Amino acid sequence: MKPRICWTRGWTLMPLALLAACGGAPTENAAEDPANAAVPPGPMLGGVDLSTPLQIRPVEGRDWALDLAPGRILFQQEGAKQVPFYPVSPRLAQGAATYPTQTPEGAAVTITLRPAACAEGANLAADVRIGANILKGCAHPMTVEQVHREMYNEALAVPYDGGNNSSAD
Repeated sequence: MKPRICWTRGWTLMPLALLAACGGAPTENAAEDPANAAVPPGPMLGGVDLSTPLQIRPVEGRDWALDLAPGRILFQQEGAKQVPFYPVSPRLAQGAATYPTQTPEGAAVTITLRPAACAEGANLAADVRIGANILKGCAHPMTVEQVHREMYNEALAVPYDGGNNSSAD
């Protein structure tokens, strides 16, 4: 029986030893730590990193807005429900970035960004073509706070069903 006790004790101490080894010592030079490595910029257009979130707003007025971020394109018209467009990566050609996408109903949408002094804080002019309609605007960088607020508002907009998603009749 004694070997079994040793085996049990060794077996229970092994996970603790493995956990202790996972901590690792901090590196002396934080710049050399891979966790602190700078994220390389994405595709650039007019000095703007297209892998960062942008909000496209009309040149005049405030009746629509489009959030453009990796993995998310969200269109909002004043007084209407937000409409997600199929997320796509930009295609860079001839000094412009084009996002060929579509509405949930399948209507063609093309978002085109071009370098231009458009409005205060906006280095990109935008054309948003939804079907036959063309909306003109400016692409503004979104701050982390704006992105978090948008995601928070989206989460609140989804009704909570408490796990009761069955459809009992």
